[in-house]
Parts: sequence; structure tokens; C-alpha cells
Amino acid sequence: MSNDDRHGSSSCPSRFTSLYLANLDPQISEEMLIQMFSGYGKMIRFVLAKDFRGESRGFAFIEFESTDSAEHAAKHMNGRLIGEKILYVERTPKFHEGQDI
Repeated sequence: MSNDDRHGSSSCPSRFTSLYLANLDPQISEEMLIQMFSGYGKMIRFVLAKDFRGESRGFAFIEFESTDSAEHAAKHMNGRLIGEKILYVERTPKFHEGQDI
């Protein structure tokens, strides 16, 4: 299995429900992100990476209930200005830890 197959290369269409969010503005809260992404469908899990002080490390993971929701969220949110940073959204393999929504 190639690295692209494991990580869902955009040149190889596949079904996915989990997204990796990067380049998050540190002023954007979990609640704000959940609100922004909930319009794309039911989220099962959300994890915002935090440091030892409880502050955002600038990345997060979201798992949607459906592939369509994840695809729409990735398509519409990637490259958007959120706070003072351009958001990077990419599909990712499922993750197993985090906050169930």
C-alpha cells in the first residue's frame, strides 16, 4: 500500500470522514470551530490540540458521521481566512481519541 493510499491522496478518490485542520489562529476557540463546521453535517468527534497551559497548538481533528459532510467541509473551508490565518483542511485517517460530540 502506498503512502498516498493510506493518507487519502486527492488524486485517489476514496471515502473519508475525518479531517485534519492546520494553521489555526490561536484566538479561535473549540466552540467557534465546532460552530463553523457543524453546518456541514453531524460531527462525531472533535479534538483541538492544546499545550500544557491549555492553549491551542494550532491544529485540530474532526470526524463527521458521513463522507459527504467531510467532503463538503474540506472543500468549502480549506483556504478560508479564519481569524488572522488561512485555514488548511485535509482529509486524514480516522482517529480514536477526543471529544465525542
